[in-house]
Amino acid sequence: MAEKLTLTHERVDDIPLLIGLAQKLHLPEVLDRHLGHHGNHQGLRNGWLATVWLASILSESDHRKSSGEEWAGQHRQTLERLLGQPIRRTEFSDDRLEIVLRRLSQQAAWEALEADLWQATGDVDDLDVTSVRLDSTTTYGYHTLTEDGVMQYGHSKDRRPDLPQLKLMAAAAEPWGHLLACNVHPGQTADDPLYRPRIARVRQMLGRSGLLYVGDSKMAALATRADIVAHGDYYLMPLPLTGETAQQVEAWIDAVVEGEQTVTLIWDEQSLLGGGYEFERPMSARVDGKPVTWTERVQVVRSLALAERESQQLERRLANAEAALRALTPPPGRGRRPYRDEAALQTAVSQVLERYDVTGLLQVTWRREEETVTRSVGRGRGRPKRPVRTEVRVRCVIAEVRRDEEAIQRRKYRLGWRIQVTSLPLAQMSLAQTVVHYRGGWCLERDFHLVKDRPIGIRPLYVRRDDQIIGLTRLLTLALRLLTLIESQVRRGLAQAGEVLSGLYEGQPRRTTDRPTGVRLLKAFARAEITLTRIEMEPQVMWHITPLSGLLERILAYLGLSAVLYQRLAENSS
Repeated sequence: MAEKLTLTHERVDDIPLLIGLAQKLHLPEVLDRHLGHHGNHQGLRNGWLATVWLASILSESDHRKSSGEEWAGQHRQTLERLLGQPIRRTEFSDDRLEIVLRRLSQQAAWEALEADLWQATGDVDDLDVTSVRLDSTTTYGYHTLTEDGVMQYGHSKDRRPDLPQLKLMAAAAEPWGHLLACNVHPGQTADDPLYRPRIARVRQMLGRSGLLYVGDSKMAALATRADIVAHGDYYLMPLPLTGETAQQVEAWIDAVVEGEQTVTLIWDEQSLLGGGYEFERPMSARVDGKPVTWTERVQVVRSLALAERESQQLERRLANAEAALRALTPPPGRGRRPYRDEAALQTAVSQVLERYDVTGLLQVTWRREEETVTRSVGRGRGRPKRPVRTEVRVRCVIAEVRRDEEAIQRRKYRLGWRIQVTSLPLAQMSLAQTVVHYRGGWCLERDFHLVKDRPIGIRPLYVRRDDQIIGLTRLLTLALRLLTLIESQVRRGLAQAGEVLSGLYEGQPRRTTDRPTGVRLLKAFARAEITLTRIEMEPQVMWHITPLSGLLERILAYLGLSAVLYQRLAENSS
């Protein structure tokens, strides 16, 4: 009689990598310490439950609670062998995951968790933080508004003002983009008052001063700058063109345009970025009732790339304005009402120039046309000696729209300028260095793109209650921390070894890179279709796992992990 052979296949892919990296960070222990565990719950503790859920989110690009049970059932053998304990599908029920999110929503527990996790990340990645970038973003959902809920209408950075949103305020260590601290706020909250609490939180976590805090113009409130200086730190940010700055900036730019001020050229490693100059001014304010004084460097900088973009925008506005001006007085025809009065035409011309912001750049001339028309009066057609009436019709027509090239060129000289300020001494960072440093702001912006894109995909949020919304958002920022850690460790390993990776790009097997993204690294494991197979041939049971390629073994090595992590899944074969 033929022996019965039963094969059971289970996709493994990147799950061991994610669980192994989490263990290296001591993430299950950190989570369990701050999430706690109910004495009546059996099976996985909350720390391991949250860790495995994070692995499923990054592996499957799905943060829905409803898919947790099915995923756990499909990967039960893999999870049991990685965790060394039995796994039940009910561990990942909505109720259990809801408890995890509720505990993550508690502010005190979250802040303590962030601090411990940052300490663990620093131990693994050997981070020395000297600069912190702060910024905010929004994410939306299809939620019902409540008066004091976290989902509110506000200025949307996702271009969806029609949907309720929340705001995420974050601080990240430069240049790696590792999140230090973040918090969730109602969607209508203004950015300005959120900076000081985040800075205070980072200061508490790192326990030292002398850091450089970098942010956008919304961080430039005098109270925020004074608070940073009062605590022995430094700032770097652009100034908003409002208030006194709006009045002063023209004179600062004119000093260069008129040749009164020399400009220092600013280069990065490869190309000319632009130029600028700086001057110092004394500053003073009160922080907690105490006077604070310092010297601020005002940097007047022109970016060639920004000037080119704004110049192209100006040319488009000029072309659109010229077309709109000529359309004011089309040739006579049915339904076309002419301008009879020069004053009315002049008003219309001014409105067009203002609408496109090209006043003084286009010279418009028009002429007055008169036409004498004789019309018959009364009834009848062709009757001799029929009365006639003579009318003089007046029509104002735009004769010419001419570009004032000299004025346009003067306007272009004033494009591409921005004003940034810093409290850093010149000896610590030159004008060129501060400009290059501020341009590195992509690290936090990129974090925001990662949290909104796959595999994390924060939008839309598939939860309703505020505690669940806050908890899930915080959980997804933990997933972001894992993703950026994978990326930074592999890039650092490649840089230290002077090597590159190939085989990460689908359809381009020979293409190499020394700066792989975390998403591509995880996709490499998914494309390999690593499978754990249970071979049952009574009375024997054997296990087999797809061998890892050289590329995958190198990625694991850069992460400080071993291929044994995968091979161990097929142990106890007989």
